[in-house]
Amino acid sequence: MRTNLQGLAGRRVTLTAVFWQYGTYRGRGCSGKTILLRHVRDLSGRLLADHTWINYTAGFAAAGEFRRGDAVRFTARVDEYVKGYLGENIDDRLARPLAVDYRLKFPRRVEKIGRVDQGVHPVPG
Repeated sequence: MRTNLQGLAGRRVTLTAVFWQYGTYRGRGCSGKTILLRHVRDLSGRLLADHTWINYTAGFAAAGEFRRGDAVRFTARVDEYVKGYLGENIDDRLARPLAVDYRLKFPRRVEKIGRVDQGVHPVPG
């Protein structure tokens, strides 16, 4: 669980992170593109999540093509959700019990701020 995001639930925050890779999802009759961000921090430098998957929105597309190691700054809303297995198989329910976790939604104001491998840290300063 991303407990450092818990106190920010329901709020829009400015974050920095390191782009890691593109991905896709399929479910409930739709599909889309996602990105994996690592080392997600607030502007004070506090680590909020070691990683998170977030929807690849028009804001990310407008910022250009990302490569692993690109540092990015953006705003997003922190949202609470329930994860785990919801089906009827008892073994799967025991292996993946329901739990509250936190995610980032509706990213805006996306901008590349450098590359981590070139000495640019994801947090300005």
